[in-house]
Amino acid sequence: MMRLDRLKLLFEAGDLVSVEIHTAPLPLEPGPAPRWICEFQRRNGVKVAIALNRKASGHDQVRIFNSLDSAFRTCRKVGFRAAKVVAPESAAEAVRALHYAERY
Repeated sequence: MMRLDRLKLLFEAGDLVSVEIHTAPLPLEPGPAPRWICEFQRRNGVKVAIALNRKASGHDQVRIFNSLDSAFRTCRKVGFRAAKVVAPESAAEAVRALHYAERY
């Protein structure tokens, strides 16, 4: 996990090649609406999630976004102009995510 400022530096250096926005795993963030996480792929193939600026119990935490828009806005702050959105694993979750997105 890395913080936003470090990801910006890696993007400017050409070390980040792509970004994917995934739904957050249910044990991590349960709720009626889907939550999202961003995973950045480095040039060496390693995937890195964005971390919160604060630590909990001395450890970094994965940043979880309440909306797809806010996740993409953060990808734009890093420097990306496009992001790949990975659909939820089950069809029921995909329908729920689309239904929730249509409300906004």
